[in-house]
Amino acid sequence: MSDSDVCHPRLCAHAVSFIQFVHALEFMALTPLFVWMAVDFDVPATYAGYVASIYMGAAALSGILAARWMHRVALKPLLLLALVLLAVLTAWGANSSAFGLFLILRLGAGLLGGFLMSAAMALLLTDLNAEQRTDAIAIVVSAFALVSIVGMPATLLIAVELGWRIALLVLAGLCLLAAALAYRYLPSRTPTSAQQVPQLCLGKEAWRWLCLPAVAQAGSLLLIPVLIPVLTLCYGSELKHMPATFILSGVAAWLASRLSAIAIKKWGQVRTSELGTLLLILSLIMLALKWGTAQGFMILFMAGSYIRLVCASACSASYPNHVQRGRFMALQTTTNHLGSFIALALPSTILNGQDLSLSALYTLLCLMALVAVALPIFLRSTVARLNPHHDQTQAVDH
Repeated sequence: MSDSDVCHPRLCAHAVSFIQFVHALEFMALTPLFVWMAVDFDVPATYAGYVASIYMGAAALSGILAARWMHRVALKPLLLLALVLLAVLTAWGANSSAFGLFLILRLGAGLLGGFLMSAAMALLLTDLNAEQRTDAIAIVVSAFALVSIVGMPATLLIAVELGWRIALLVLAGLCLLAAALAYRYLPSRTPTSAQQVPQLCLGKEAWRWLCLPAVAQAGSLLLIPVLIPVLTLCYGSELKHMPATFILSGVAAWLASRLSAIAIKKWGQVRTSELGTLLLILSLIMLALKWGTAQGFMILFMAGSYIRLVCASACSASYPNHVQRGRFMALQTTTNHLGSFIALALPSTILNGQDLSLSALYTLLCLMALVAVALPIFLRSTVARLNPHHDQTQAVDH
């Protein structure tokens, strides 16, 4: 099958979006599922933190390792192999009865997960122009919203009705489906030749573009570990109403991520990120004043968060040339995982084992606002440096 048969940008983007959906669901679904797993493994439910941290640490490590060698190999066959192996490890986990073995399997899944998205994004973005990249990134980012709309509710429903082991087997099946879509729709990529090796150096300024998505996510991720207690404290939300609230917020996030691509073409990345930041700050003010409803807060919060993420990702994707892209995406995956690890750990540090109080919430909201405001400032200074680099990149590519 030739690349001309599979290289339609939107089809490629939707294939990568499904890979992102499966990858995110593999990670996100295990935290709520661990309530059932803990009973079978005979461990406390709080051990879910070990499962999450070992996956994230392994993914960060694999991103660093991939940056050193992935430019030398054909990415598509390795991506297909990684998806099949992820399916095997997930199915194995569904049949495990020892917590230690399950942790080892999640370690392996994390090593594969850290490579998966960097390889898929490198294959997707290498031959796209700036406008196509923005559209493709918006499609891929919207996969996270679909996890909230479809993935998590469906996974929890399967766990309730059929058990967590069946839920994991379904996840394994989705990994195989992702492999089939990748085989059908993603283009191949020729390994870097010896003549191109000197062009792999990313330069001293690369850290600005590498960090952009992590900076965009940090402000929002600070709230995620305590989101349900926060909604209960500020709005009196009941657990039985949470699924509907999260589905509604997922729809808002999906729409925001798709519409942000249109906004970027019209207003640019900086102004669109300022709009997303404004929505995010407004949602934090709502929370501080206990104004409105939980649904209204979640709509603003998720919409602002996803607009910011699309803007940051679109800007960062403009930095590397086609030779550098694989290494760049691998390092960015590592940066994202490390940033997420820090942001998700901070609320526990602030609370210090105590129940959530209004004073602790206000401290967290102030920190979130400061981190959120940093993105437009950082993005503006980064975009200002993009044009000179882009001229050099064009010279290298030609």
